Amino acid sequence: MLERTPVGLDEIVETFGSLDVPKFKDRYITPFTLPYPLYYDKEIVHRARCHFLIVDNFLKAFDTLQKNGLSKYVQNYGGIYNDRKVRGKEGKTGKVSTHAWGIAIDLEPKKYPLGSSDRFPDEVVSIFNECGFFYGGDFKGRKDPMHFQFAKGY
Repeated sequence: MLERTPVGLDEIVETFGSLDVPKFKDRYITPFTLPYPLYYDKEIVHRARCHFLIVDNFLKAFDTLQKNGLSKYVQNYGGIYNDRKVRGKEGKTGKVSTHAWGIAIDLEPKKYPLGSSDRFPDEVVSIFNECGFFYGGDFKGRKDPMHFQFAKGY
């Protein structure tokens, strides 16, 4: 399990690699089996893909949710790896999403949409924080309460 959460773009690139590396996805993104099934667009999902360095961080977060009876709050999956820019106005600056490194996950996207002030229960946020993830509901600017990323200051 990766213990240190990178801060800022330079540390993200230093830790997870440059997106300009040829075949970034093939080199760094790996599938893993979720500890319990999630739903993606009403389809059951048993596996996800993320950066190989934080598979254990994701597994620990989901295992802890399940062991603490909190998995009922995290049933719908919006994705981890996606080679794209940030969505909305901020994306027009060309800023790359942390999803492009496979270090961010969107959960319960319909319940906690981008820009909403709704939040996951504190217990869920705490578990992801303990596993190194920063909560998008705590972004200083536009809130993204479905989003957890293994990076701060970006």
